[in-house]
This record gives sequence, structure tokens and C-alpha cells, in this order.
Amino acid sequence: MNYFAHLHIASLTQTSWAGNLLGDFPVQAADLEADLLEGWRLHQMVDVWVDDHPASQNFRALPRQGRRRFAGIVQDIAMDYWLIRYWTDFSDEALSDFCQRAVCGLAEDKARCPTRLQGMIASLEASNWLANLGRQEGVERAIYSIMRRWRHGHHLQAFVDELPMVLEQAEQPFLQLYPELLAFITAQKKAT
Repeated sequence: MNYFAHLHIASLTQTSWAGNLLGDFPVQAADLEADLLEGWRLHQMVDVWVDDHPASQNFRALPRQGRRRFAGIVQDIAMDYWLIRYWTDFSDEALSDFCQRAVCGLAEDKARCPTRLQGMIASLEASNWLANLGRQEGVERAIYSIMRRWRHGHHLQAFVDELPMVLEQAEQPFLQLYPELLAFITAQKKAT
């Protein structure tokens, strides 16, 4: 799952918006305040669960130009794409209202976030691009953003080259995985 799905999960679990994104940013967990730590832990649990799910394993094994080793990165972004496309199946809240609420929640904790996450939050405050992750152009931008920051980023170009097919390949895994993930999270929340 990428940013949008983690924000959706933060909303459903009533945990910190920023904390639920911290798993994608370098932090020292021991230094986090309790609410941020709770969100960080939830993010970690979600990522492990998603990576181990058979639908994710099947997606990573599909034939394509992009290297299997990096398919999970693209899958995370594609999951956001499909969550936005199927938004009304998972929420009664208008997508635009959710995006605005998420940015406001992130902004409240911006000062407690690492510099790179602060920059992302500032970008969202300037132009709320969350809903754009549900468009092919938004997915491309997200992948290119990773490519610029990551020393192995050039390996993701093959996924961009085949993006319509990659997005199509991700739809059924998303539809299988995401409802199961939400059920898992609900069960975990009740157990605590």
C-alpha cells in the first residue's frame, strides 16, 4: 500500500495520519511520540501483511519487462490507483472531502515529521494531489518521484513503459487483497 491507502487505514482506525505514513520515511521508532509510533507500527504491520498475501506474490510473478524484485514498489502505487477508482465501494465519504480531511490531519502533525515528510505535506497543502493518484498520470508522477530519490530508481522505468498493462494486472489483486486487509485491520484493532 502506498500513501493513499495508508491514509484511508489511518482514518478507519482513528490513528495518526502522519504516523501511518512514517513507515515510508527514515525514522527512529524509539524517538516517536506515542500516537506517531502507533501509526508507524500499523504501517509496518500492513506492509508485511500485504507483501505476504498470495495476491501480492502473484502480482510480483506476472510476466512483464520490469524486474520482479521491484514489482512490489509499483504494486503499492497501483493499489492506491485502484482504491481511488473503487472509492465508493470502501467509503461513503466523498473522495474530495476525504482528501481534504487527510491533508488537514497531516498538516496538524507536520512539525513532528521528518524533513522529507514535511516537504510532502507542504506539497499537499499547496496542491492536494491525493486524488490524482487515481489517474494514470498521477501513478506515473509517483513512480518518477521514487525514481528521482532512489539510487535503483532507473529499474522502475520498465514499469512506466508498460503502465497501462501493469495497472490492469493490479486490479484483481487489489480487489482480492484490500477487503481482506481491512478485515484483518479491524480484527487487530478489536484485539487491542
